[in-house]
Amino acid sequence: MATRSQHRLNESTISRSELANGATLLVYPNPSSPSVAISGYHAAGSILETRDTAGLASLTADALNRGTPSRSFLEFSEALDDVGASLGFHADTEHAAFGGRALAEDLEILLTLATDNLANATFPDVEVTHLRDQTLAGIAYAEDNPAAMANRRFRELLYSDENPNGWPAEGYQQTVSRLEPHNLRDFHARTYSPSNLVVAVVGAVEPARVFDLATATIGTWPSSPYPRWFRSEEWRQALTSAEASAPTSESLCRREHVPMPGKTQTEFVLGWLGFRRSDPEYYAAVVANYILGQMGLGGRIGTNVRDTQGLAYHATSSLDASLTTQPWTLRAGINPANLDRAIEASLDEALRLAETPPESEELNLTKQALIGSLPLRLERNEGIAGVLLTMERYSLGLNYLDEYPDRIRHVSAAAVSGATARIMSDPGYTLVTAGPEFEDPSG
Repeated sequence: MATRSQHRLNESTISRSELANGATLLVYPNPSSPSVAISGYHAAGSILETRDTAGLASLTADALNRGTPSRSFLEFSEALDDVGASLGFHADTEHAAFGGRALAEDLEILLTLATDNLANATFPDVEVTHLRDQTLAGIAYAEDNPAAMANRRFRELLYSDENPNGWPAEGYQQTVSRLEPHNLRDFHARTYSPSNLVVAVVGAVEPARVFDLATATIGTWPSSPYPRWFRSEEWRQALTSAEASAPTSESLCRREHVPMPGKTQTEFVLGWLGFRRSDPEYYAAVVANYILGQMGLGGRIGTNVRDTQGLAYHATSSLDASLTTQPWTLRAGINPANLDRAIEASLDEALRLAETPPESEELNLTKQALIGSLPLRLERNEGIAGVLLTMERYSLGLNYLDEYPDRIRHVSAAAVSGATARIMSDPGYTLVTAGPEFEDPSG
């Protein structure tokens, strides 16, 4: 159900406050919706793991709702079902997160359950064992997927062995299988704290009422000695370490094939280390990536590689950016016989954009699409909550949405080519293919 906000999101309509225990609360009233959404994040991602414990942060987050001193997993599920609500937890590289939705009148229930899980999770042995087995099954499923394996191996090659950006948040078969309930309890005790927590609430609510409910729920979670995540020494060291161990270009192409017998389609991921979210060229890169692989049915790459030359089943580009430097990639799924031609055609499109600024018509259409798509992200309370968290996470300010259109409009054609050239003109790209066995020409 669409719940489009009737008001602009800026410092005059978004309430930001801090609870006594250090948790940050963001509230946006959306009276056009009868429901409410909550979303949150905190410093408990896989960046605080080691490679030997890969998957620990993810399994810990997944297991938060499997039992507390006051509720079993079944009782937690029944409490949500009774009011038609939902609440889930997960973790990625840089943070752990949660999200839920309910009728506005049931916000207190949602906050109570979320607080109980975040603060009091006990990680029962039986439940953790069941969840670990499910996680291992999911990893096995991914290992039978050429696209997933190409992406996994690409990140392993792009980053160093000790960089958390280089391993999957869900971990590996060999690491997850060794994780025991006590590992989850220790990780939870070390990383979960309200002083590291940011929560967004969006829906048919009043900020003062939400603050009172949050104080009575999240606010009762005692703070630990760990300071909030942007000031946390451990967190800053983890980010600094990850950034310091990111590779520098050697101007040499690294190419590897992941053989997957029985598969008929090959997937490739070709890319470079790109940008952080705070980089000055980020918005130019957003525009460039849209031109290259997103506009219409796949941008220039999709039009040329898939539609015109018929070399791929799908072809696109992808730009990631976070607190640490993330990849900018070209991706395609192809008939193995077309592999080298598809790679060459994709690279040609990237280099063409790097060398020749886009024409004004293409640039303007791209900007219109990027600006025009923003309201779609705000159709639902969950989307608004996600944007609020993005604004907080990257210190974008509460007026970010007001400023976003101008940031995109001010990107010049030269800046688009410049951002593309800075990354994609580097011959030292990383290329991983996954699919049927073949003789790798690189040896």
